[in-house]
Amino acid sequence: MTVTVKSAIQFNKNNIYLGKSANGYGNTCFANKDLSVGEIVMMGMGKIITHQTSKISVQIGTKKHFRPTMWTGQFWNNSCNPNLYANTRTDGFPNLIALRKIKRGDELTYSYSMTEYVWGKDAEENSLSCKCNDKKCKGKILSFSQLTKPEQEHLIKEDKCSHYLTTLK
Repeated sequence: MTVTVKSAIQFNKNNIYLGKSANGYGNTCFANKDLSVGEIVMMGMGKIITHQTSKISVQIGTKKHFRPTMWTGQFWNNSCNPNLYANTRTDGFPNLIALRKIKRGDELTYSYSMTEYVWGKDAEENSLSCKCNDKKCKGKILSFSQLTKPEQEHLIKEDKCSHYLTTLK
């Protein structure tokens, strides 16, 4: 299924609004309505590039990232206990899907480890502390390769990460 940018933007605007994060991340996405478990909340898309950028790119393959637009991933923020998970569409881009019930006004987050295999040397995440303030916070923003084997296996088994990560050894 190919989704046009126009329909993705309209879809996102129905589910989210932009605001300032209470934890200091700056602009982020908030639920514009109550959301149900399993509901597609946001759709990622953008210009495909062959490398990770220092900030604001999302990995969708071993050597494939995308640079998102405002409504398609630019303000997706990390949490060690996210309320969304990433799942790959047939066009290769990710959907962010509700892990649990989300109330209108809640900040929307996913774990960057659900899409990013490893941080490049210039990636901003190498020097950032995680600010999710969750009791399960790991203190830094982790990539998939930095997770423990059981954490990686759980994401794969539950289909809560980009499909390309399931093929890596």
